Amino acid sequence: MIFRLCDAGAANLELVTKAHGWWHSAAIKNNVNLEGFDPDAAYGDRIAWALQAQLLVATIYSRYSSKLQHSTDDQVRECIEWAARHGIYVPPELICIDEAVKGKSVRREGLERMKQILRTGNASVLLVFKVSRLFRQAFKGFQLIQEEVVEQNLRAVSVSQGIDTNDTKTWKLQIQIHGIMDDALLDGIADHVRAGLTGLHQKGWTTGAIGVGFRRKELPGGPITNRGLPRTVPEIDPEAAELIRKHARLHLDGMSLKEGWRRWLAEGGPCDPRSTLGRMSYNAYRRLWGNVRLTGRWEFGRKRNQFFTKLDYVRQIEQPDSSVSTFVHDDLRILDDETFLALQAWLQPLKTGPRGPRKQTQLQLWDLTTEMFHCVHCSQPDVPVRYYQTGANGKAMQCKKGDLCIIKSAVNREKAVRAICEKLAELIGRDADLIEQTICRSRERNVQGDGDVQREILALENAVRTHTRRINDLYDLVGSGSDEDRKEVRSQLHSAQAKRSAAQLKLTALKKPNDELVAALTSDDIRRILKETTTLLLDAAAGKFGDEAVYKALAVFRRLTGGRIWVHVERRKGRKRTNVRGVFTPHLIRAVGNQAEPTDVHEPAGEEVSVWLREPPRMDAIAERVHELIDLERLSHRDTAKRLWKEGHNVNSGNVWYSYRRWYEMNGQTPPPLPYNNGHRRKPA
Repeated sequence: MIFRLCDAGAANLELVTKAHGWWHSAAIKNNVNLEGFDPDAAYGDRIAWALQAQLLVATIYSRYSSKLQHSTDDQVRECIEWAARHGIYVPPELICIDEAVKGKSVRREGLERMKQILRTGNASVLLVFKVSRLFRQAFKGFQLIQEEVVEQNLRAVSVSQGIDTNDTKTWKLQIQIHGIMDDALLDGIADHVRAGLTGLHQKGWTTGAIGVGFRRKELPGGPITNRGLPRTVPEIDPEAAELIRKHARLHLDGMSLKEGWRRWLAEGGPCDPRSTLGRMSYNAYRRLWGNVRLTGRWEFGRKRNQFFTKLDYVRQIEQPDSSVSTFVHDDLRILDDETFLALQAWLQPLKTGPRGPRKQTQLQLWDLTTEMFHCVHCSQPDVPVRYYQTGANGKAMQCKKGDLCIIKSAVNREKAVRAICEKLAELIGRDADLIEQTICRSRERNVQGDGDVQREILALENAVRTHTRRINDLYDLVGSGSDEDRKEVRSQLHSAQAKRSAAQLKLTALKKPNDELVAALTSDDIRRILKETTTLLLDAAAGKFGDEAVYKALAVFRRLTGGRIWVHVERRKGRKRTNVRGVFTPHLIRAVGNQAEPTDVHEPAGEEVSVWLREPPRMDAIAERVHELIDLERLSHRDTAKRLWKEGHNVNSGNVWYSYRRWYEMNGQTPPPLPYNNGHRRKPA
């Protein structure tokens, strides 16, 4: 696998340019033979050069926590220079970075990319500046190194701490000691920072975000901040304060929270400067009325972050009054105490309180497919807006924008998914060309493996095993003998690791095409797969699966629909109930091919399919059929009504006339003018 610079977590282009310069300079300084090295060559050519020069290949992981830290360059440079001193080449493509990401987060793009590089054998060494860059908790960094590196016969090095897993006797102890020291250092720093901020707060100076209703005012003659910015004090924002007072009166007069939030947005009310939405969210608007700062009472240290290892996230813990620093300033009062207390009494019944433990429920297909539904009305070309779970017991789903959606409408998730599964089963059943196309595709791929290639694969597998045994033997000798003996053993170890890496890369390249060879599928095989797929969808829609089988149904559902279903909501004049349809492009050949073969089957883009996600009015339900009978089969309105009678629809020619026009209305078109009786001569009485 070749990792491109544009991959998730890859280094930025400026750092890439620096990286090769750092390594090249350090390599020259440490007498590395650079004959034939071209920093502008393709990734594969540079890797081949490194292996031929008996250099190990390494990946670097770097992380910094906050937006104010910019230590990525320093971390990477130290790792690269260490690599050059120890005969290791670091391609810029294998530098993985997480910028402004907390170490408590498990899901990080750069971290996942680094793991993938190690698992695919693109690098045999992991370099980090400190183990704490992997995780904040030492035991998690230890676990990652043990599972992803050591147990895979790879090597990890913490450059600044001198921890090297090649030193099998001490690396585990070193990680634990440094982890304890890092935790103690962080706690000490936190106490000093907290004490400093408390002092600033007691002087009335701004500390942190000040929230809605207030703004910053520069303090004349005040000392500058650590960031070089002018020192400020909070003051009331007159426009925001007046809007807060107005809404407080309206709420006490009976206006609902939801209506107040809508009016706040309509009137251009401000939002918290930390908001990522760029507008006040409903939850933030609700919290606004519980903010004690509105009465001029400013507190510091009321809540403190505490990391919970078992839960793997930070939770804010409320502190006792003895640990809270408070000052009251009437110049910062927006609401009087009576109004604020009245608002708290009004909010109290609206609070749901802590919820009890949820009952263990069995996962269903509609629980896992909500993210595939997208609102066509609110989405932009490059920014789709998906649906989220809503309603009592989460049985429905609606647009992420909620009340701000252009056409808000909640849809029953179970009924929507069942309708799509039934439509997919219908499409699979009536597609006569599906079997033939899949068989042809299977026969095209029926290529027998070349005998010479098979023999070469066996030879490479033996070579990898031989090198692995050699490396294990050398590991036992690393700490033995004189300095000269240990140096010689390390040299032999590096050479064996480089040879094994080269053999693994070549083995992977040879195996890939052979793994894709499959036997030709017969017509009976294809029919069986089609039948199993149809049964799988219908059973999943009926909720007949357990937790394991439902994920298989999810994979089939995702492939068949392409993973995206556009929800169209139609609001009809004079009617409260909306019509809801789902539109998607089916991928039938590809889905069946993925079950029958290990690689994707090419399928030309098909036509979009529309499905009712909510049971429509009777006349709308037959509109598609009426369109077919009148426009395609050229039947008259009366003959169309008779045909529909035979198909089980109790309609007359007047209903047909209405449904015909509804079809064009639903598709955004104007009904064409039809000749009398649709061009048919009227039958004599």
